[in-house]
Amino acid sequence: MTVSHKQLEANRKNAKRGGVKTAGGKAIAKYNALKHGLLAKEAVVTVGEGAEDPAQFEALSEDLKDQLRPEGTLEEMLVEKITVAYWRLRRAHRYEVGLIRRELDTATDNFYGETTFDGKKKHKSEEEIDQEIGQANEGMAYWQKDKRGLAKMRKAGTPLEDIYDWGGNWDGLLNQVEDLLPEDFEWEEDHRPKQLREFLNGKAGWSDDDVWKALIEDCDGRVEQQQKHIAALEQERQKNPQKVEVYKKLGCIPSKHELDRLLRYEGAIERQFYKAVNQLERLQRQRAGDNVPPPAQVDIVLTESDAA
Repeated sequence: MTVSHKQLEANRKNAKRGGVKTAGGKAIAKYNALKHGLLAKEAVVTVGEGAEDPAQFEALSEDLKDQLRPEGTLEEMLVEKITVAYWRLRRAHRYEVGLIRRELDTATDNFYGETTFDGKKKHKSEEEIDQEIGQANEGMAYWQKDKRGLAKMRKAGTPLEDIYDWGGNWDGLLNQVEDLLPEDFEWEEDHRPKQLREFLNGKAGWSDDDVWKALIEDCDGRVEQQQKHIAALEQERQKNPQKVEVYKKLGCIPSKHELDRLLRYEGAIERQFYKAVNQLERLQRQRAGDNVPPPAQVDIVLTESDAA
């Protein structure tokens, strides 16, 4: 194909203008070196979530070229390998930060979501603690009211059979005197209060007034239990933030599985990085006229006896 004289003159004029002038043209042209690299084409994630900035990669590449000053295709390829390896190491470091960030961000949920072997929650949330404290306060009010009612009836001389339907109170009394009962004692479910009273009056030598006193004292014991439960809940509330902080500190190092994976990845990249650096150094020394000995090569052969 013959170029016309007119076209030839136009080409000469364009060459004198110094290349691309527009902002859009420069934005495209500045990635020319990146587009032509054999490895660089695949090194940078340019689309989707977590996309990387090609301009940063190009700046890194140019900076390393300025420092290492490759000459010829082979040296340029080695510098490109060094650039890509360093870029991948940066990515590995971001991965490590992501692992740690994930542990820190989920530390609170992991703490409150921890369960025992039978599926029960190990730690109560603030809302659950507040709810249990509210229930304990209601329980205290209930047993304090029962105590006042029992004391009033005892003072009035009310017979015990009038409160046989106060099952919770009689169950509390049973827990107090359980050691006095024979192991083969047979209960009639609908007559437990009557049976217990008769046993205490007969076998244990208690008067009815002793039974009244024990029923009232059981109310005090129930109130004390609720108070202890509230104190334990308040203590748990105070300790939980400290325990969450421990979870966060433990999350500053990735889990063994993730750490092993990360170290293997970093180790492989670093080997590639330093291998390319060493090869580039050898080539440049040879080019400078230095006497460079051949690289040492060690072949390892394992026999069956060695493996054993």
